[in-house]
Amino acid sequence: MLCPKCGKKLPDNAAMCKKCGTVFKTVSSSNETAEYIKKEREKDELRQKNLEKKKEKKSKKPPKEPRDKSKTIKVLAIIAIVCAVVGAVFACLIQFGVFDKKKEDGGDKPDALLIEYTYEEATDDNAVLKLGDINISEEEYEFFFRQSYSTVQNNAQLQFKEYVSKKLGEEYSENTDYYDEYFEAFMSENPNTFDFKAPINEQETKAKDSDGNTLSWQDYIRNDALKTMSGYRVKYALAKKAGLELTDDVRYQVYDHIEGLRSAVKGGGYSTLTQYLKILFGDSCDEEFFKNELIREYTASKYDSYIKREYMKSYSDDEVKEQYEKNYQNYDYIDLLVYEATGDNAKETADKIAAKAADRVSFSSAVAEYSNSSSDNQSLPAVPKYYIDQNYSSQLGEWAYSRERKEGDVSVFKTSKGYSVAMVQKPAYTFENCVSYREIVLNKSDENGSALTGEQLEALKTKAETIYDNWKKGKANEDSFIYYAISNSQGSNASSGGLYECATESDMNEEVKNWAYESGRTYGNTELLESTDAYRIVFFVESYGDYWNYAVRSEKSTEKAQSELDASQSETYKQNFDDNVLTDTENSIIKSINEIYLGIK
Repeated sequence: MLCPKCGKKLPDNAAMCKKCGTVFKTVSSSNETAEYIKKEREKDELRQKNLEKKKEKKSKKPPKEPRDKSKTIKVLAIIAIVCAVVGAVFACLIQFGVFDKKKEDGGDKPDALLIEYTYEEATDDNAVLKLGDINISEEEYEFFFRQSYSTVQNNAQLQFKEYVSKKLGEEYSENTDYYDEYFEAFMSENPNTFDFKAPINEQETKAKDSDGNTLSWQDYIRNDALKTMSGYRVKYALAKKAGLELTDDVRYQVYDHIEGLRSAVKGGGYSTLTQYLKILFGDSCDEEFFKNELIREYTASKYDSYIKREYMKSYSDDEVKEQYEKNYQNYDYIDLLVYEATGDNAKETADKIAAKAADRVSFSSAVAEYSNSSSDNQSLPAVPKYYIDQNYSSQLGEWAYSRERKEGDVSVFKTSKGYSVAMVQKPAYTFENCVSYREIVLNKSDENGSALTGEQLEALKTKAETIYDNWKKGKANEDSFIYYAISNSQGSNASSGGLYECATESDMNEEVKNWAYESGRTYGNTELLESTDAYRIVFFVESYGDYWNYAVRSEKSTEKAQSELDASQSETYKQNFDDNVLTDTENSIIKSINEIYLGIK
């Protein structure tokens, strides 16, 4: 798998990206989340008992009864990162199921649509920092500072667990405290790692600031918190100016997030959601505060999508074509066969395979003959150049993506592990008939995969027709379609509003394909389609033609949006704060963190 945030190649079962810190491990239901929280509470209570026993042996004094807060599990930071959206709202949001919409449009609004933004902005007098004319309160800054701390702490814990597991030759056990035995050696081998059992203000990173001074971990977390907070806050301000504030889909996402988390937290042993939030984000973070934070962050995410689409439309066909011709290797695909030989005779093995490889069959036979394993024959269909560059070599990538390549071309290349022999199955090509559309899917089967029949099937059809009619009677725009998709669709991409970007014919079933490619199809066209497996309500977004046209426009719009955001943050919304005031605020936050996570008063 590739990290959706930074593009780093990762194992398919990766819990997080070690390059950018994005967390992937999520749970699929509130029941599973609740069970997870329960188990982590039990583990932490056991850990606390072990720590108290060690303290008792050292001091020969009976341990003090820990405060309730000391039972706060450190690994809740994992859930904090996933559930609190910051840094993860684009790539790994927990989905807690489909909202049961009890009231239809035309009557009382469903609870999700009652969500309102009620945050009282800080004044000039009580702001700890400003982003242009935006005042940031101490409570809001604490929210992001604790988020950044949780990310750093969680990353360090995961690295330590991996290290201990390798030393033990088995999986890290949460029931044993390995810190005293292994952490000193771990830190000596990984000197840049954060010590998650020491105060952050007493540790230094290996990073330097612009003046060449070594950054403390407090400095590092401050910079990360400011960057994250500024990104969301500025995008929210820009979204409001663009008229994107509190659309139906944002309301639903906020509602679903809060209600799902509420269910999980109660199931995990907390009496209220606010109790849980205060432990993670400070005493000022109650449910109302959290709701407003989610509104800003989901709206910021919506702005990203909105502005990207607006910019994609702004480029002429000629300038898009020109960029493609200059950098076609970055947008085309190839089908490739690769075998990577390693060991002392790697070059000789690769050369022998290349000499016998004339087609797919002979390539496979040669690999089997000289490597004694046919499974080492790796087929790479529809692979992009950056994948070849990262996993084999840039020389192989340049050769494979040259327009001089023909089907059956073979060559050998030096790689970091040995030598790779590569055969072109299909030279550079692009996907055709690329379109973007949204869909609301209602499956003709139950959760066990059994087909619906009789009255059940009739009820499903009625439900599909009702959703479609309600959408048409309401606002009947893309935002409201997204709302209905994320609150009703059973499709795998319901959380994105049922969006398929640059889909091709092979990505669609027959009914959707025939509808999408019908002559004259334009933005906003909708229809209720029936297929053998489901009812689908579809919404047409855009036709891009060849894939490279979409890819170039997407790349250019992303770069432009980032450039304009950077300009806004350095000009209109420039950070302004008194270092002493911010440091005092942070010291107060750190004191609370040290008490909760480290037991230091």
